Amino acid sequence: MNTVVKDSRLWTKAYEWVKDSVLNGGLEDGEPLSESRLATLVNISRTPIREAFRALARDGYVNLIPGKGAFVSAISVEDVKEIYEVRKLLEPFAARSAVRYIPEALIAEIEDRWREKETKLKDGREVSLREIAALDMEFHAAITKYTQNERIRNILSPYNAQIERFQLLSAKSLSNLFDTIGQHLDLVERIKKRDGGEIACLLLKHIESSEENILRLY
Repeated sequence: MNTVVKDSRLWTKAYEWVKDSVLNGGLEDGEPLSESRLATLVNISRTPIREAFRALARDGYVNLIPGKGAFVSAISVEDVKEIYEVRKLLEPFAARSAVRYIPEALIAEIEDRWREKETKLKDGREVSLREIAALDMEFHAAITKYTQNERIRNILSPYNAQIERFQLLSAKSLSNLFDTIGQHLDLVERIKKRDGGEIACLLLKHIESSEENILRLY
């Protein structure tokens, strides 16, 4: 018989299980989450489960309803519009300064990973939507990380976990993966030029395109 681990630091184990299950469709919008069942599934005590639920609620994956419990949060049209309003206002501005500070090695790594996906598609190999969404997330997280406006960075950083779910929704709505890969490679080219104005304009169009993709699902 397995021993349940009683270590509050292990709340991240439950967090990642729920998050991955939401992103891969294993958990549906509105589905109730049982503390005891989750504790059994991930083999930890119920105390870190509660910590995980609080973090998941903060990051937009779970709704905590007093007296009822935890439920997988649903994404509404209003959620999409509000998140994307923040992104359209702040990310292009953040990119203007970030473009001068993103390390050359990171730019090369980002480009190589998108080129790899492009090559796989051209060769007829499968590229999963999770892969595309994860790369998209990493790209935007780099802009947030290297912007020199600390206040904007502090505003955008908490949204990163929520944005990951939207990135997957955007990827699911794509009819042509070559298009989103091409958009990101164009963005990489602007970063390589270190031109803040160009990257800001192109990034705004990219974010608007992502929003339109998601809204088509609704």
